[in-house]
Amino acid sequence: MGNGEILKVTIPKFATPEKFDIKHTHASVILGAYPLAAKFESAIEMGCGNGVSSVIMALLNSDLLKMIAVDVDKQACENALTFVKLNNLSKRISVLNADVLEVPKIVGYESVDFVFFNPPFHVVGKVSEDKRRFLERNEDVFERFVLSTFKVLKNKGYFRMITSPVNTLNNFDVLRKHNLTPKTLVPIYGKKGVDSKLILIEGLKNGKERGFKVKAPVFLDEMILA
Repeated sequence: MGNGEILKVTIPKFATPEKFDIKHTHASVILGAYPLAAKFESAIEMGCGNGVSSVIMALLNSDLLKMIAVDVDKQACENALTFVKLNNLSKRISVLNADVLEVPKIVGYESVDFVFFNPPFHVVGKVSEDKRRFLERNEDVFERFVLSTFKVLKNKGYFRMITSPVNTLNNFDVLRKHNLTPKTLVPIYGKKGVDSKLILIEGLKNGKERGFKVKAPVFLDEMILA
């Protein structure tokens, strides 16, 4: 890809249940649809929500044979399970209702090749009394995702996450604290002429710190529907 070019991301066709209590977002779609840097046999999605990221990733990567979609919210897991079954992916994707910190104990330490997650963006602001809003706004939640990712990944295993530009520096600090080394950064735009609202970060467990690459941007309004 030459200088100035953009990456057009393909979104596969997938069946969607008529009703979802938890809606998927652009962040969830791009998390699953952005091309993988390598081939992986096993993966975990932390905080899977309705499971759209895992479903999209499985549809686009046939070599990814064993995936676990994890969420602490029981209703989210029920939605994800329905979504997985509807797309005939039950043999490849299992759904686990658990707190992310419990995942390494359940599935095994250093047991997977790849972990991906769409963590809470809201690390500032008034804390809500509502349980779900509290989880979204509690900045400690991000560190829980990172700590669990480090424990469950094999050495030199790969991770991917989506975040907001506002949170990127703080995210980098937490990732490096737990020996997850950012290697690439991808700016994501809604359309041309507006500021980036999302950043995709990829990296390695125990990777060497030699700086990181800023890859070609992605424009959501130019993604390709398969």
